Amino acid sequence: MNLHSFRALAVTGLVVSSSMVFADDAVIVYYDVVGNSASELRHQMNQKGPLRQGGERFDGHTNWHVAWLYRYAPTADGCKFTEVGIKFTATITLPMWAGAGTSSALAKKWRSYNAALRVHEDGHLSHGVRAAEEIKSLGQSLRTSGGCSALAKLFDQQAASILEKYRIADATYDADNKHGRTQGAVFP
Repeated sequence: MNLHSFRALAVTGLVVSSSMVFADDAVIVYYDVVGNSASELRHQMNQKGPLRQGGERFDGHTNWHVAWLYRYAPTADGCKFTEVGIKFTATITLPMWAGAGTSSALAKKWRSYNAALRVHEDGHLSHGVRAAEEIKSLGQSLRTSGGCSALAKLFDQQAASILEKYRIADATYDADNKHGRTQGAVFP
């Protein structure tokens, strides 16, 4: 029996079994913003928000990773998996503002914006969750009449294709909702 190391984006985190992964499984990381006006808060987010590819800053960001581990054994008609483990991790980065000593109108606008930003980031998180679940399902259903190396190669290729599909889904999601703007994640 062979044991393959984690493939794809190897990280530590949650192992997906037959149970579902939920948005609450993500680690939430906050960066502090300070200010007593909408323009001060906007300036803080522009200066402190998470960096993405190309050096562009955004107000929030979701980073998810899926990795897999499997064991297999030869059978009379080829090879089969004896175990497939999926490791999923996600980090959501959001701004945090205490809002002490400011107008109730500004605090209300912030709460509305922050809730919309979280909805947007949870959309990205759902892509990672679905990728993990789809790869887990692949491991439970994949069969081959070839040898074990053929099974491992086929699984790795199909799992990588699933990851790419959800990376594209993330990019399309951002393009469709203008990085959360159409979902209300606009401040001020």
